[in-house]
Amino acid sequence: MSATLGEGGGTAGPVGQPELSLVVAVHDVEPWLDSCLASIVTSAPEGTEVVLVDDGSTDGSGEICDRYAAARPAWRVIHQPNAGLGAARNVGMAAASGVYVGFVDGDDLLLPAYSALLRRAWSEGADVATGAVQRTDGSRAWPSGLHSRALDPVGETASLRDDVSLIYDTTAWNKVYRRSFLQQHGLRFPEGVLYEDLPVTVRALYFAGSVPCVHEPVYSWRTRAQGGSITQRRNELANLVDRFAAVRDVDSFLAEHQLADLRAAHDLKVLGLDLPLYTSALPEADEEYRRTYLSFVEHLVRDLPGDRRRALPPTLRLYLELAEAGRMEDLVAAVRARRGARAWATDDSRGRLQRIREDLATYRLERELGLVTRRQATRRAAATTTKILLPDRLRDAAVGLRRRGASRGG
Repeated sequence: MSATLGEGGGTAGPVGQPELSLVVAVHDVEPWLDSCLASIVTSAPEGTEVVLVDDGSTDGSGEICDRYAAARPAWRVIHQPNAGLGAARNVGMAAASGVYVGFVDGDDLLLPAYSALLRRAWSEGADVATGAVQRTDGSRAWPSGLHSRALDPVGETASLRDDVSLIYDTTAWNKVYRRSFLQQHGLRFPEGVLYEDLPVTVRALYFAGSVPCVHEPVYSWRTRAQGGSITQRRNELANLVDRFAAVRDVDSFLAEHQLADLRAAHDLKVLGLDLPLYTSALPEADEEYRRTYLSFVEHLVRDLPGDRRRALPPTLRLYLELAEAGRMEDLVAAVRARRGARAWATDDSRGRLQRIREDLATYRLERELGLVTRRQATRRAAATTTKILLPDRLRDAAVGLRRRGASRGG
């Protein structure tokens, strides 16, 4: 990268100071680490300092880090006992010397547009710049729905105070941050928990004010087919506890700064995207998990206005009504009837008649709670029953006919 990059806005560092440091947290990611580090070689801005933090890996990840660093003067490796992702990032941040700093997880990929983050941050004198994200399973890629909801509604710049959609942009690694800005606001990653990003990113976006937005994907977020990711461990009590704590932390921060609209937007995000994943784990969960879940629901709906509640999807409203009433047995039955396949769920061995009985029971619950009219419940129950009874081939054909009819205005 040209040494003149910093002339457009931000205050350049001392001569010889890297314009960007990348902190790469590494723990037992040997199958993906080579491709991750290769993507940094090809996509990081020229002259980037790379700090690899081997967080107590038990596979060959540490050796891969050493091999890459040995061939590159601007790279170095820190080997430490396992302390978790938050601690690894903090150690790397403390060792970094760049004007800006970014974060990479060792199983993900940088994309070529990542350089635009630094270019925009420099030229606009920004403390934070953010960019779009793609998901990948290694064989295909698709836009991240979470980040699309955050960035699609905004232009080339956005502000969390004015653009509430940014409340969905809660990952650390699709951004670059001015390092002195993080230090000024005391922004460090929580340690010993599963959700490190939320408390840092929401505060960073708020304090940064106007944030440049790169709409081309800058980062590729990997979905691991082998399991073991945080997303695939929603049925663990520690996962739910840590998520609950992160949500409460963000809500407390928003309340402290009297950001009522952002608080409402954040709670709706959690209700719509996060809570359903934990709800789906209830049939296999133990009593402590279920009690924690009920506390989570109570926190989310305590100040939720009635009009926003009524606008929620019917199934989510059903779950909330049952949870608030403490009707866990009915809630578990409704979840078992309504949920789709989940990585942690036991195999669904229910026969078609049992599935129909359980689905009909949930429609009766919706009718009992006044969430749907009798006519709506009857129509939905008939459609669901037909779907279950039809063989797969006929069901797919019926769906195709219905879609073609809709496209012709029928």
